Amino acid sequence: MHGNLLSRRTVVAGALAGAGGLALGRVPGAEAACEEPACPKTPQRSRDRLVQGGAFRHGVASGHPTQRAVTLWSRVDGIERSGRLALEIARDPGFSDVVHTQRVRAAEVRDYVVRARVGEGLRPGEQYFYRFATRGADSPVGRFVTARPRDSHEPVRIGFFSCQDYQAGFYTAHAGLAREPDLDLIVSLGDYIYERTFYQGPDARRDATGANGDAEVQTLPEYRAKYALYRSDPHMQAMHAAAPFMAIMDDHEVEDNWAAQQPGEATLDPRVGFLDRRRNAFLAYREWMPFGRVDCPEPNRFYRHLRLGANAELFLLDTRQYRDDQPCGDRSSVPCGESFQPGRTMLGERQKAWLKDRLAASDATWKVLANQIMLMALDLPLGNPINPDQWDGYAAERAELMQFVADNEIANVTAITGDIHTFFAGLVTTTGRVGGRPAATEFVGGSITSLGVPETLGFLPGDQARDAALLTERLETQNPHIKFNNHAFRGYGVLECRPEELLCTYRGPASVMVDQSPTATLARFRVPRDRLQVEVLQGNPNPLGVAVGT
Repeated sequence: MHGNLLSRRTVVAGALAGAGGLALGRVPGAEAACEEPACPKTPQRSRDRLVQGGAFRHGVASGHPTQRAVTLWSRVDGIERSGRLALEIARDPGFSDVVHTQRVRAAEVRDYVVRARVGEGLRPGEQYFYRFATRGADSPVGRFVTARPRDSHEPVRIGFFSCQDYQAGFYTAHAGLAREPDLDLIVSLGDYIYERTFYQGPDARRDATGANGDAEVQTLPEYRAKYALYRSDPHMQAMHAAAPFMAIMDDHEVEDNWAAQQPGEATLDPRVGFLDRRRNAFLAYREWMPFGRVDCPEPNRFYRHLRLGANAELFLLDTRQYRDDQPCGDRSSVPCGESFQPGRTMLGERQKAWLKDRLAASDATWKVLANQIMLMALDLPLGNPINPDQWDGYAAERAELMQFVADNEIANVTAITGDIHTFFAGLVTTTGRVGGRPAATEFVGGSITSLGVPETLGFLPGDQARDAALLTERLETQNPHIKFNNHAFRGYGVLECRPEELLCTYRGPASVMVDQSPTATLARFRVPRDRLQVEVLQGNPNPLGVAVGT
């Protein structure tokens, strides 16, 4: 598919090993204030005008693929002044068929990050390889696929993940995600970094960022150091090199449970005012992500949509920046009437209107909401929502949005969701629960490392297998709209959008406490086209036969 010239495993290995010789390119035009421009190709030039030395210790990444353009990213470490790099794109990983070369600038003011929007020589639905170079160093090789034409009915494969506290464990799941065949896109559903650490893991994973060496970051240099730490991981670098990447921001990219202009409650040592801290976090996020701003009038607008052929349109949401504060003091497992008050918002009026308009206008078979926090209700016991920070705390707006989808007969809406560190799959209704009007399906992926529902609720203190089964039974009994849950494993999901069906697979490693671990399929699901039904094709609570909670 897409003219594969080499096995995916070889591509990933090459991405970690680095690239060989490089044909060099051009000097780009002036940098734009918003999305980087697509730069025209100019004659090749020698390597001697590039910046000297340096190293690409944080790998490469691609993002925001359209039919004829993509954004490419890297960072140069170990240089002392701004300078130019070479960028090369080819149809093959050996770079014998080069389609584009250009010069890009690594600026000191941007922490030597380089990001270029390329729209020269690319064709829809094709696979390409890319690399950067200084005068004396070559980057790893990355792979991307451009978006298919709007009338292409080829299957679209989207990997998704969330919640990767560095100190909680190794990025073993990313090694599996990097090996997934023929991914068109990988989506981070939030908590790409943690502003401070919340979990203790292997000794080798200590996070000592921050002014006090306690992992809590608040200034721009500290947030940059946090991203540098996370992106130093070889499994994460392999994931980024394997496929184009998009992301949505949740709370930990800034501060735990923040809401609009309100801080969260987990800061141990407030050294920076919250709005300044948020600004620092946004700046670092934009620097380290392989995609640019949506538009200039709203510089911190992160919500957007992405069309991927006839089968899929992706709507990337922002459920932090425009929301009202969490209801009833953000208390868990207590009934809270405030969440049902009309007018309380998660999305904000402008984003909500945008989403409704885009959903109603979309002719893609599957409308995929990239959503930070769980849409389905999660009660324990019945009527007591576990987490008011998710859509349960904004029940009136959930009802409004799902009612709009149902009333307008917008078919085949599904959500991929992060945040709760646990695998779920089921139906989204106007109430979030059984008894409401069904409107969408939802697939909630487990975390890469962060601990989940059992640990949050104090389960798994002794007999892990017994308590895991007990929690599973309780969740299923109290939440019959949820068709599957697995809280024993960390991992990721893969969504496959086909003309007549939607397939979803959950996969995870045996353990994230070690750097290398086998990965297995935890569950598989099917949603038939035009039917609000989640079919569980496979659901093994412990496919690897290991102790849960690792």
